[in-house]
This record gives sequence, C-alpha cells and structure tokens, in this order.
Amino acid sequence: MELYSNEPRMMNRDTAQLMIEEMKNELEKQKKLLDKKDREIEELKKLLNNGNSRPTSDAEEQPDEQKDSLNMVYKIISNLEKYKNEEVLFYAAPILAELMNTRDAAVYMAVNRDYARLFSATSQQARRLGNSIKYSELEGMYSDLKEGQIYINTSGKSGLPLMASAVYAEDEIQVILMFWGIPKQQITLLTANRLTAITTLVQNAILRAKRCMASFRRKNHMEGTNVLIEDAFTDLARAFLEAKSKGLTECTVVEIVTGYQNYQEIAEKIACNIRQTDYMGVMDGGKLYILLSNTDIKNAEVVKQRLLNLGYQSVLKETLG
Repeated sequence: MELYSNEPRMMNRDTAQLMIEEMKNELEKQKKLLDKKDREIEELKKLLNNGNSRPTSDAEEQPDEQKDSLNMVYKIISNLEKYKNEEVLFYAAPILAELMNTRDAAVYMAVNRDYARLFSATSQQARRLGNSIKYSELEGMYSDLKEGQIYINTSGKSGLPLMASAVYAEDEIQVILMFWGIPKQQITLLTANRLTAITTLVQNAILRAKRCMASFRRKNHMEGTNVLIEDAFTDLARAFLEAKSKGLTECTVVEIVTGYQNYQEIAEKIACNIRQTDYMGVMDGGKLYILLSNTDIKNAEVVKQRLLNLGYQSVLKETLG
C-alpha cells in the first residue's frame, strides 16, 4: 500500500542524532535564505504597489472582482500571518485556490529530491495524484519546476495539474503548489505571471513554517525519546483535526495501549514502523499517541495491524474526546 511503502521512516536513536546535526546546519541555511526572501518580498511589494498606483479615469474598465487587484493579492496572502506555524501549510491551500480562481489546489511537501508528500488540498480533484508522489518522474512538470519556472499543462495531460509552481531553498524544491480546475481560457501567460507573483509572496510564510516544523520534534521531545511533550503534541493534533474538519487534510489519531512499558522502549520499537511525517506524543495525562498525517481511518488500519504485530494494542480515533 502506497501510504507506508516508498517513503523513508523514522530512524533509530543514533541515526536520529546525526540527522539532528544535519538539520541544525540546514536550518541555519534556511534562516539566511528567509532573510534574503524578506528583502525580495519587500521589493516585490513596492513593485506591486507602484503598479497599482496609476490614476484611472471613469472611462477605464475596472476589474470585475477585487481579487484581481495585486494589492488585494497581497492582502489575502497576509492572512497567513495570523496562523500558527503548524497551521500555515493547511490554510495556504484555500488561499491559493481563491487567488487562482479555482476550487482545486494542493500543497505537497518535498520529503527528498524524489518524493513529495501531500500536506493539504481543497478538494478530491486536487488530491488525484495521491498522498505520495515521485515528483522527479512527472515529466514536463518536474523539468519546468527544476528550472524555477511555472509549469503550464499545455498538452492537457490528465495525470498532471493544469498549473504548478514550487518554493525553493538552496535551489532545491521544498514545496510544490498544484492547481486543477482552472478554466481553459484563463491558462495564459498573464495567469502564469500572476502565479509567479503569488508564489513569491507566499514563499516566505511557507519556508518559515517548514523550517519551524522541521525543528518541532527537536524542541518539544521528551528527553531520551522522539515522543512529543503533551502541550506541543496536543496543539499539533488539534491543528491537524481542525484542518481535517474543514476538508483540507486527512488524519487519524492512534492511542497506544502501553501497559507498564516506558516511553523510550515503546518509541524505539514503533519509530521504524511509521513515516517521518507522522508524530508520536502524549496526551490526556500521559497516554501515548501517534498522529498519522494524511491518513484516513481505513488506511490507518494498516498501522494498527503493524502495531499489533509488534505486540501493541491500539485504538483509532478521528476526534479528540
């Protein structure tokens, strides 16, 4: 089953320590990149504002909708600032869909140079490529994104989005934004330029959120384990479940029946059997849970069986009771 087959899983403790050191170096690189992006966005904002400051006469045709104004584009994207880091990548999807005049937008998080994982989507149409994609094999789209260009599906190939763009760090793809359901007459060079501006404006918030999420486990784990502390894990689970209630993602919470075993022993056994995009943590006064991202209750049965094979009973939940 594709949910738990192709992607890297959590490593053992020694490997995790090496990854933490690598992560620290990567976070420092991303911090420098974010500072650079801040300056670029300030320049773009000035450009957009200047482009919209030209006086108009009553005889000139005005845009039919406010969102056609580039000033309005920036105002809408600025709404991302009100969300917590763990929420930004969820709520970027509906904001992007609105700006691109479609109901179908998806945000994919790159796992490595080949695979990307669906983080959020606004519709079933936007989820049509599945929860996990090997984006390096998406001919045409990958080559355009790799060159830093907007992808336009001019051939109308059904297995690819109509338009796509990417957010980069150190020239590597970090997040892929995909759009479906755009009216054919709107797939123009003008729309591509618009998506370029939108991606430039939104990338700062996205990179910052991705950077903070990358260090989330390191900052909030229980000593000697990769289990998240109660406050952090509860906030994260609530963010996922709230996004799920709005149709932006799928997730399932798994309660582990621990008995008298300690967290470190259980965590080490379970860690290699879940994905890097899943989280372990405690809630409800110390009960051990796993948060399965982009996994509905049906597919979560695979994990439940895997845990049973390891000797652990579990209960699947779609809400926090």
